[in-house]
Amino acid sequence: MVYHPWIYPAFKCWSLMEEIHGSQAYVKFAGAPVSVVKKTNPFRTPKGQLPVFCCTDGPLTNFSEVTSFLRKQNYSCDYELSPKQCSEVVAYEHLLKEKLYPAIMYLWWVEPKSYYDVIHGWFFQNIPFPFKLWYPGSFHKKNVDLINSLFDESDNMELVETELHKQAQECLTALSNRLGDKEYFFGKTPSTLDALVFSYLILLLKVDVKVPVLQNHIKACPNLSRYVSKILQRYFPGDLHAAQKRKLKSNLGASKEGVVAQTKDGEFANKGRNFLLSGLVAMTAMFGYALAAGLVQVDLGENQPLEEDYDYDYDDYGDAGPSGE
Repeated sequence: MVYHPWIYPAFKCWSLMEEIHGSQAYVKFAGAPVSVVKKTNPFRTPKGQLPVFCCTDGPLTNFSEVTSFLRKQNYSCDYELSPKQCSEVVAYEHLLKEKLYPAIMYLWWVEPKSYYDVIHGWFFQNIPFPFKLWYPGSFHKKNVDLINSLFDESDNMELVETELHKQAQECLTALSNRLGDKEYFFGKTPSTLDALVFSYLILLLKVDVKVPVLQNHIKACPNLSRYVSKILQRYFPGDLHAAQKRKLKSNLGASKEGVVAQTKDGEFANKGRNFLLSGLVAMTAMFGYALAAGLVQVDLGENQPLEEDYDYDYDDYGDAGPSGE
């Protein structure tokens, strides 16, 4: 048995787009011997799409089909649930599909900033040509049609977004209240409901979209945040370690870029200072040479001798007549 999920940005381990929500978590919880092979090219899978679960019954792309097949192979995480709890699982599954799923589809595939800056960019970089030209656009159109089918006034996107956020927040609050202080929704062991809820929460919590309203709401529910962290540490330590390593590498890269930028700014400042000093020295040397060669004469304003004040004795001049008189 082989499970092929997408490799996604930020926390590159989870699947989103199809109805196979929770399959990877369910496989872990049930202890089924399934190999997980992550892919970025859906056209290299048996059904031409991702995610897909490959088994003796053929390729399966639906969560209920996957869980049904695993139960036939005696791999289940619901053996300890009572009939009432099993019906509660079904009720919450419908709640997630009705309230939370549309909001995630909107945030990923319809909301312009998240779609163009995060989702479309990742698909375009990772899916090989020419499939990258078709695949993101097809999911964008599919989910635009989904949102339009849910609202009569779908032209008013602000109203649509507000309503989707409201419904999703109500769903998250209900999940937080139902979980309470318990480790899992039905006690000390995970169930199908935990696989479903976890697969939704991890997408909202670990993938940074441009409108983090629901992510912030989950962070405001400490029990939901702890719930996700515990499952990651217990059942997906390899993925968690890889995600932390990528985040650390990204932070180091950002720090390095900041240091390089500061260094370049400092070098630019030093170059400007050195250029100015060099210019001043050159001008001083040229002026000195011109002065020494006589090309430039400087009038220093030499002091003229002051006229002496003589006390003329006119009587002496008068007495000095011709000697013959």
